[in-house]
Order: sequence, then structure tokens, then C-alpha cells
Amino acid sequence: MAGSALALTLVTAAGAAHAQTAVEEVIVTATKRQEALIDVPLAVTAVTGTQLKASGIRDLRDMTALAPSLSAQTPGGDSDSSLRIRGIGTLSTNPGLESAVGVVIDGVVRARTGVAMSELGDVERIEVLRGPQGTLYGANTSAGLINIVTPGPNMDSFEGYAEGTYGNYNWMRAAAGVSGPLGDGVGGRLEAIIQKRDGLLEEINSGDDINRMERLFVRAKVRVDATENLRFNFIADYTKRNEDCCAAVLAKAGPVLAKSNALAAGRGYLNAGSLDPFDRIAATTPGRVNQEDVTDFGFSGQIDWDLGFAQFVSISAFRKWQANRGQDFDHSGVDLGYIDKDGLRAGFTQATQEVRLLGTTGRLDWLVGGYYSHQEIFQDFAYKMGASYADFFGGAAAFKPATLAAWKPGDGAQGLSNQKGDDFAVFTHDTFHITDKLAVTGGLRYTVNEKSVSVLSINFNPACDAALANGDTAGIGAFCLFFWDTRIKTDNGAATDSRRETEFSGTAVMDYAFTDHAKSYLSYSRGYKSGGYNLDRAGFTTPGTPRGSDLAFGPETTDAYEAGLKLELFENKLRINTAVFHQVVKGFQLVEFTGVAFRVRRLAEALTSGAEVEATWRPIDSLTLTQGVTYTDARYTNDPGNVAFAGKQMEQSPKWTSVSSATYKFPIGDSGFNGQIYADARYVSDQYLAAFDPLRIQKGYTLVNARLSLSTNEERWRVELWARNLFNTEYSRRKIPTTFQTGSFSAFLGDPRTYGVTLRASF
Repeated sequence: MAGSALALTLVTAAGAAHAQTAVEEVIVTATKRQEALIDVPLAVTAVTGTQLKASGIRDLRDMTALAPSLSAQTPGGDSDSSLRIRGIGTLSTNPGLESAVGVVIDGVVRARTGVAMSELGDVERIEVLRGPQGTLYGANTSAGLINIVTPGPNMDSFEGYAEGTYGNYNWMRAAAGVSGPLGDGVGGRLEAIIQKRDGLLEEINSGDDINRMERLFVRAKVRVDATENLRFNFIADYTKRNEDCCAAVLAKAGPVLAKSNALAAGRGYLNAGSLDPFDRIAATTPGRVNQEDVTDFGFSGQIDWDLGFAQFVSISAFRKWQANRGQDFDHSGVDLGYIDKDGLRAGFTQATQEVRLLGTTGRLDWLVGGYYSHQEIFQDFAYKMGASYADFFGGAAAFKPATLAAWKPGDGAQGLSNQKGDDFAVFTHDTFHITDKLAVTGGLRYTVNEKSVSVLSINFNPACDAALANGDTAGIGAFCLFFWDTRIKTDNGAATDSRRETEFSGTAVMDYAFTDHAKSYLSYSRGYKSGGYNLDRAGFTTPGTPRGSDLAFGPETTDAYEAGLKLELFENKLRINTAVFHQVVKGFQLVEFTGVAFRVRRLAEALTSGAEVEATWRPIDSLTLTQGVTYTDARYTNDPGNVAFAGKQMEQSPKWTSVSSATYKFPIGDSGFNGQIYADARYVSDQYLAAFDPLRIQKGYTLVNARLSLSTNEERWRVELWARNLFNTEYSRRKIPTTFQTGSFSAFLGDPRTYGVTLRASF
């Protein structure tokens, strides 16, 4: 398989044998206890801080280079993100939809996928837990969980670092951090990162770069050891992203493109017949914007109290996130439709409280806990018609001159949505060691989920009213219904609704240790993803009398069956973890793009089955090789209400994924310097970029990253030359129907080759 041999290419280069050393032991907290990776009876990919530094991973998008079962995409900006594990996941384009892959950073849940896509700063460890994790982590982890642990303060001495990066596309990144004691039993840690990069596309009208990046990240930690048995940890973080995004390129021309080109004469609109999408040229109407500004901040407090007979843990947190966006959503130089700068605003606030009590009594390891979460979500958007809208539709027989004359630039529709939600849960997770080799685990969580919604839909488009009332212009009605149906308005007050769900999730596991270095397990787990509301006017299904209940969709549940084997061989120089799995997803919540809006459709069932192998080999002290392969068959099953989906492969779910890495570190004579060569490769097979649409298939491809570094023995100084997508592989992250351009498709492209140099100083 492409990329799978990469991990072997540096063996010969290693030269004479060095003293052999075991693979680094990894301690994880996947079960909210500290355990060695081999002792955890579930499928976990664990990446240490050492591996993260060697690979240059900065955020979750980069993690896919080392985790074969994970897919992370942000094709249309952070508010348009997707995380998937074993083929199951969620687009974050509709804020009313919960995540299927949960993200926890330092014990605090990130409520939506896009919130987790920011810079991570220094990281101690990332754990990717595959399969439902509802018992310990709650609703909305029905596909899996990513647990991120960042380093705490140094309580004994001062330390710090400063780092600078420069790369192509004028990419600049500066990072610095300091940590140390602040007093008796008190320590602190502070780090900040700022980065900027020019755009990766060229705008054909102005010649400017678009899809540029500008980001700021700050995190502060304080630890207080009040007594030997009582500890407090406080964390605050702030992220700001100001990005010129998210333009798409024309990937396929439909039959109406000629008219668009004629209307855009003199404005440089793309002629798809003469351009390759990977020329990276996009068109934006002059005066329109593609922009996304995101602000994200939060703080948390954790109490760890050793009571003697048990450990008590309390985590209190508050988070606030908001994204403001503008977009030329017809993705053309023709002024058909747009969202003004800051014309789409979405955000949420979240307050959470978790308490746990855990201990060991005889052969029983026990844990009980409770969880509460309160969320408030809003979305405010205004779709508007452009100056060329009437000209574009003027050729349609259904459009009479009088009707078209009434369509004024700036007319359109606005929607305002507000949702409140509360989660209450109690849970237990207990392991009984029947013998020294055989153990059984049982876990159960009871969740109450309550949500209420209020939606106000406003139209400022009189032409649609006239067209719908006039039989001669009935042909325009379909368009009005599709985009800004004037019958869907709530002028006399907001449409409201509320819902309440109660659900059990849990797990049952049997694990057996053949030896201390060979362990197996069988497991069943049930995951739950709450229902909710389409926070988009396109979700209304009752024109004339829109009801809040029209926007509701039901929950999603997952029943997962798994068997695994974990081995440490050759004096722990080789670690192999394998798993086979079968997951049944009931009420699968599919996000579909209607051409203008992203709407949730609930399907009867989806299945995902497959196998995973991950290996780490350290044949000699200076060389570490990793290899991971995942086979996933993720598809929709028979659904009388959606027969077109039956048996089809799920989108963004390649059957084969392979990741490989090699790290070779060597001394440079007696100079006091070390060299390091690092490379990784990720191969994915063919996949649909939208629900089984053959016009939107992405052929299989391989991405290769490489780094060459020089450092002092004590790592006081380090300089790196690096390249991502070394061979400039061309691929698309997503393809969507181009708005108003029947038969045309626009694409959000993967990043081209980037390269640069990084200098880091530590003390």
C-alpha cells in the first residue's frame, strides 16, 4: 500500500548497531485513570509530546498524519469543520447539530468540532479513542473521542522557550512560553502563539491572494498545591482567528456556465474549459468578501483531593465561541448572491460541571460521577441577491419582465435562531479483577437532554410574494421555496419548540492478559448523540404556518462490538495493537448541502465495520518506526424513506487508510550536536466527498511530510527545515454544487506544498 514502506527506508541509513532501547511507555487517561496503554481494553491511538514535536503537529488537522482511523477537515473555515473516526462523524456547518467525535482538552469538553480546530500550543499527549465513549464522556461521543492533555506548570525551576518560523506563502509563526514556581506550592505556565500566512488562492479579478490566515493563541495555567492531598489547577485560554476565507474554485462546469461567463464579461469570470482547478484561481464579485473572524475563550478550575479511601475530582468550566462570516456564496464573478461582511454570525456559550469519585476496594476499581452542562447557541444570517441576479434568471420563460424588475439588489431573507440546552448525567465505570489475568468492566450512564428553540424568519423580498401569487410566474416558485420562501416567515412572532430526551449509554468489557506483554479484550459499547434542531430556515417543512417542531430531528445511537489484541514483543522493542469492529448507527444524522444551506437529514441506519493495526518498532536506539493501517467499510443500509442511500459508501470514508513515520536521531561526531531526520506519509483510498455522488469522488492519494533538524545535545537550540505535502499532491477536501449553476461543482482544495525553517531556543 502506498506509503506503507516509508517506515523502513531509514533502517540501512542507521548504520552500525546502537544500544537497543524499548519503545517509550505511554501512560494514558482514556478511562479517567492513569494506565499504561497496553492495559487499556479499548482501541486508543496515543501520541506523545516527543512524537508531536518530531512531526511538527500543531493542531488536530495535522494529527491525521499519525492516526489512521481519524479524519479531520476544515475546507470552509473552522465553523465548517469535520471530525470522523472509523468513517462516522459530523459536519459543523449547522450549529444545531452536536458532534459525533468529542474533543476534550485538559478535562473540558469542546461543544462543537470547529472550537477544537485552533492552535494547541505545547501538548503533553493526544489520545484518539475509537468507538463510542458515552459512559465516561457522555453524549456526543458516539463515534469516538480525542483527549488532549497539555503540560502543567514546572513547580521546581524556571524553564521556557522561544520559537520562530518562516515559510513560503509568507508564513510567519512566533511562539514563546515560560513556566516555573510562583511561591511556596504555587506554579504557573504562560504561552502565546501568533501566526500569519498569505492566501493559497489567487482571485482572478483583483489578482489578490485569498484564503489567508491570521491567528493568535494565549494560554495561562496556575497550579496550587494547598496540602499534600489537595491540589487546584486553573486554566484560561484565548484564541482569535481573522481569516480571508473561504473561497472555492470551479471544479466542473455545468450547462449554464456560458450565461454566467457572458454576464461577467469584463470582470474576468472563469471559463472552466481553459482552467485546471489546481491552478488555484478563484473568482469573487468585486465588492464582495469571503471572510471569517472567530473568537474563542474559556477558563476552568479543577480540584484533585486525595481522601484516602478515594480520589475526588471536580472540574468547573466556562467557554464562549463566536464566528462572524461573509461570503460570495455563488463562488463566481457574477453577482448573484452573497452574505455581507459579518452577515452570518454564529456562536455559543457553555458552562459545565463534572464531579468524580474513584477508588479501589479489594479487586474492584470503581468510579462514580455526575455531569451538568448548559449551552446557549445563536445564529443570525442574511442571504442577499446580487446586482446580476435578475439578468441571470431573465432567460427563464417563467420570469416575466415585471417580476424581474421587482428583484432589487440587496433583497433577500434573514433568519435568527436561538437555542438553549441542558444536559444532566450520572455515571459509573467499574472493573472487577476476577483473577490476576481476567477482568470484567461494566459502565452505565443515564443522560437527560433538554433543548428549546426560538426561530425568527424575516423576508425582505417582495418579488417572491408576487411571483408565488401569479400563475404566470409559477415557475419561480420552486426557486423561492428553495432559497428564501416568503411563505416561511414569522412576522407575527418567533416559531418555538422544546424537546426532552432520556437515554442510557454504557459499556461491557472482558479483558484477558496472556502475559504482562500480551493482552486481549472483547467489548460492547453503546453511544448516544442527542437530537436537536436545524438552525436554518431551510429546515422548515410547513410553508405558510412555520412551526418550530419542523426543525426538530431525533437522536442518533450507536451499538459497537469490538475485539482487540495488544502485544509488546522483543523486550518491548516492538508494540502492536490490533482491533476488529462492527458498529450499527441508528437514526444517523446526515448533513446535506441543498445548494444554499446545510440541513440535517435523519437516516434509518448506517453500518461501519473494519480492522485496525498500529505498530511502533524501535530496532535500534536511534531509530523509531511506526505503521498504522485501517480498513473501514462504512455504508448506509436500506431505508424506505431514502432508498437512494441504500448500500452506498458514506462520504469522507475511504476504505483504506495507511500512515507511516520514521524518526532517526544521530550524534554529529563529538560536536555536541545531534541531527534528526523525520518523515511521515498518509495514504487514503478513493472516497466520496458528498453522499455517494459519483461526480464528487476523490481518487486515492498520498501526502508526505518531512523534517530535517539540528540541535544541541541538551536541546537548548534547535533548527529545522520542513516541508508539508512534500510532493505537492493535488486533492480536494470537499466538492459542493455551485449555487445557481446547475450541473456545476465548486471545490475546496487541499493545501499545496508548504516549506520553511523553524528556530527554537529553550532554557
